[in-house]
Amino acid sequence: MDVLQHDLFYWQLVNHLVTQRGYRVIEMNPNLNEIWLEEEVPQSPKILRVVRKDVNWSNRLKEDMNNTLVKFNGLRRQLSFRKVTAENIYVSTYSPVDSWEHLINDPLTIAQDKTVMNTYLIEADDENKARELERLKIDLHTSQDKVMSNDFYALEEMEGRIKTLRNEVLQKAEERLQAEQAIFKFGKPFFTYLLLISVAVMFVLLELNGGSMRILTLVEYGAKYNPLIEAGEYWRLFTAMFLHIGFLHFFMNSLALFYLGSAVERIFGSWRFLFIYIIAGLSGSIASFAFNDQVAAGASGAIFGCFGALLHFGINHRKLFFRTMGMSVIVILIINLSLGFLVPMIDNGAHIGGLVGGFLASFVVQLPKRRFKIKQLLFFVLVAALGYGLFLFGMINDQKSGAPIVHLQLSQELLEENEYEKAYSLLLTVKERQLDIAELYFLLGYTEVHLNKYEEAEKNFKRTVEMRPEFHEAHYNLALIYVHFEQEDKALQAVQQALVYSPTEEHYVQLREKLER
Repeated sequence: MDVLQHDLFYWQLVNHLVTQRGYRVIEMNPNLNEIWLEEEVPQSPKILRVVRKDVNWSNRLKEDMNNTLVKFNGLRRQLSFRKVTAENIYVSTYSPVDSWEHLINDPLTIAQDKTVMNTYLIEADDENKARELERLKIDLHTSQDKVMSNDFYALEEMEGRIKTLRNEVLQKAEERLQAEQAIFKFGKPFFTYLLLISVAVMFVLLELNGGSMRILTLVEYGAKYNPLIEAGEYWRLFTAMFLHIGFLHFFMNSLALFYLGSAVERIFGSWRFLFIYIIAGLSGSIASFAFNDQVAAGASGAIFGCFGALLHFGINHRKLFFRTMGMSVIVILIINLSLGFLVPMIDNGAHIGGLVGGFLASFVVQLPKRRFKIKQLLFFVLVAALGYGLFLFGMINDQKSGAPIVHLQLSQELLEENEYEKAYSLLLTVKERQLDIAELYFLLGYTEVHLNKYEEAEKNFKRTVEMRPEFHEAHYNLALIYVHFEQEDKALQAVQQALVYSPTEEHYVQLREKLER
């Protein structure tokens, strides 16, 4: 009878903690005689372990306490608590037969006192129950049972009462679990799949029309290219989100969008997700425009905006965030941002711009069932003002990273397409910046030859070899100009100079032999 009475007390205690004190069930063993609970108070987090276990010997008690302390510390890290107070509660019919009081007099600590564990041993004796509950600051007199003593219950009544209390605990735990799961199932990833299809279609289209690695193709299909944006093609800030440079870029971004986009759309709902995605993508493109002169494309800014949205979710549901995805999100975000600072080819401006844009956009739309209309309007104004201010800065910032190499690359591709007038116009724009780059003068000379501007071409090839004497292609093209001017001595001298730096080039050898004859 004493054992059954104490079983009832165990479930009274657990039921009180779960249904009236609001503790969350972290874990239950299959026999339901060991339950781990969390008190969700941000200022003073607490974890409880309540175990119905008859402890006969103090050495067994000590061993179990040490193992429990280690598990408490693991839970502290898992729940992202800096410091936690843990309560280890034994509900035992009788105390150990040997000396044991010294084991629970002082709390146990681990991990530089970040986890502090107090131990309680509650026996069947009512006086002991009262003393330990006082230590725990738990008053079962306020519970639905009104009194701690169960002497007046008959056997069948106790069994029925145990079953009722147990079912209430299980139901409460299930309701809380379903409520948490519902947060992650508010929406379905409709727009995520639609965006994945869109970027896949655009990638195939690029590959069929010159290749996604070809700058000219990227620019033709809407990549971020600063001179054209400055000329009024602002739509490129949007279209760049759907283009990718190379298969690896496309594959990695699609994979990230599948996982992150799905998570954000399920949490925020489809229309909120679409707003966050677009604002983050535009923010990333504007940041790239403001700080980077390279041709840029990709969904990276919008994807980092999904990180920002998840961080916003973490602010509103801190405990749930860290119990589920929190540390993974933060670690992956830190790794990606670090790579952006270490690898020059990565446009980290777009990543950071997208992250901030997505984070602020989340405050505009808010999580489902949350409405703060004034704050939402203020955040919308803030997002618009920051975006416009960053765009204006990009219009006047002449010190963008990557300039002017990208323009030379694009000019070279235009020349390969025999678009000499377009290439020449672009090269003259670069020359206006008064940059001394040998490749710039060489490409100018090469273009001027095809435009029959031989005198200008001669000057630019001379300037090229002055800056870089080993530039044998410039020597050879200079020799061809001298042939056109019928200055064979100068032509022979120029081609011989080219052969000094590239003695096996067949065209150079043939031109020298022709001039010598």
